[in-house]
Amino acid sequence: MQNQEHITALTRRLRMHILEMTTQAASGHLTSSLSAVELMTVLMFGGHFRYFIDNPQHANNDRLIFSKGHASPLLYSLWAVAGAFPSEELLTLREFGSRLEGHPTNVFPYTEVPTGSLGQGLSIGLGMALNGQYLDKLPYKTYVLLGDSELAEGSNWEAMQVAAYYKLRNIIGIIDVNRLGQRGETMHGHDIENYRLKTEAFGWETVVVDGHDSAQIDEAYKKAAKAQGPFMIVAKTFKGKGFSMVENKDNWHGKAVCDADSKEMKKEFGQVDMTL
Repeated sequence: MQNQEHITALTRRLRMHILEMTTQAASGHLTSSLSAVELMTVLMFGGHFRYFIDNPQHANNDRLIFSKGHASPLLYSLWAVAGAFPSEELLTLREFGSRLEGHPTNVFPYTEVPTGSLGQGLSIGLGMALNGQYLDKLPYKTYVLLGDSELAEGSNWEAMQVAAYYKLRNIIGIIDVNRLGQRGETMHGHDIENYRLKTEAFGWETVVVDGHDSAQIDEAYKKAAKAQGPFMIVAKTFKGKGFSMVENKDNWHGKAVCDADSKEMKKEFGQVDMTL
């Protein structure tokens, strides 16, 4: 992994982008994006994700599926920070004609799969992994970011069963267990052991991490790279992480903050290097 301080600085920049773009749009999934910042920052900037940024269609590119597609502010911010497009474009989120739509679509060239209907991403990732390992025999890995609420959808568990049957070495799931869904706490809340036992029972090698500890996340991705079958990272996170006004607070799903609150949150957050 890159220098720990650099990764931390990137997470701060990403959080600021997410706050600013959702405030500008007066809509969007602020808190659901904030919970997965470390998970995705370490993946993309910690030396694990392989991608030709100038060629999004390259056959060997690793695949990144946001099954929790409502966290699109995070997805777009990641690619902006990676240099795929100017960060100023982030402020067009949800505007008419913008390619940065409320849920990711293929209008945005770095969208691997258009998502938003929850419970679909892992099944699609399964197909990509099957293709990579058995048909085209290509070296890419498929990473799927999952929300904890969407695991109520049976399609996820069907996909897990099939991935284990085919011993797919190239699929990695990341469950963002942030405890809160659209209308309150999820079925299992922060019962991380419940998620671990279930994914292991479905044949996936599983590790549990603090989803805001970059070092733990880095070790999990290193372990995933050596796995001989499907690999699941179960991450305990907090919705709205980084801003006390919304962190781990109910009734903030899918909501942006007003300009005045955004200014106060920025003041509390402190100075951020937006040039990294």
